[in-house]
Amino acid sequence: MKKGVIVASFGTTHEDTRKKTIDVIENDIREAFNDSIFIRAWTSDIIRSKLKHRENLHINNIKEALDEAVQEGVEELLVISTHIINGVEHNKVKDAVLSYKDRFNKIKIGAALLENDDDFKFIIKELDEIYNKEADSAYLLMGHGSDHEANEIYEQLRNRFVDMGRDDIHIACVEGYPYIEDILPQLSEYKSVHLSPFMIVAGDHAKNDMAGDEDSFKTILEERGKNVSFELKGLGEYDFVRSLILKHANEAVYVS
Repeated sequence: MKKGVIVASFGTTHEDTRKKTIDVIENDIREAFNDSIFIRAWTSDIIRSKLKHRENLHINNIKEALDEAVQEGVEELLVISTHIINGVEHNKVKDAVLSYKDRFNKIKIGAALLENDDDFKFIIKELDEIYNKEADSAYLLMGHGSDHEANEIYEQLRNRFVDMGRDDIHIACVEGYPYIEDILPQLSEYKSVHLSPFMIVAGDHAKNDMAGDEDSFKTILEERGKNVSFELKGLGEYDFVRSLILKHANEAVYVS
């Protein structure tokens, strides 16, 4: 039976972070499923359009990727999502897969990065080890955010950090609650704040909305007298994140 694998990511226009994150994730999947035809899909139409206009580079959306799998004669398909929450973008993937389920003999789809309690525990444990607790210092993770109900995951993540004694780790989103303005009171007691993207890539949001020199998390905090440091390292650069994506791929469930 001819096999295929689609890796669906949000995407990025920034080649530097793509090479360190999405490309590495995809290579991991290629190696793990080396008996399968590999197909890339990005769910952000804005990013895909920018790359087409700027570099004449076409990247499949999820439906185009599914069409390619059909054209290649794939009978057993695995679809892997690198999206962090089971929200708008991940649902794009699920909805498309459901609409194509009769085109394949077997089709499976993997979970989003933070899908269940075990995922939370795993990610929190790893981040707790990365971010050392220091007096008068806080960590602020930037999530993407959306108006989807799954956006509550960011608050759940924060609460779990607090429950384990890491009330110095905070989360704010660019496009959803909690916004940075919502958590500024929580940061008032700290002298220093370290910023990190809680996104697979460290692209436009990380470089501009988080660490830019105008209307960014960095400048908002500096205006309030904080010593601000940051790192432009997407979650996709971490081995433990890629291992969780691979775990979800191996645990993917059949679509019915």
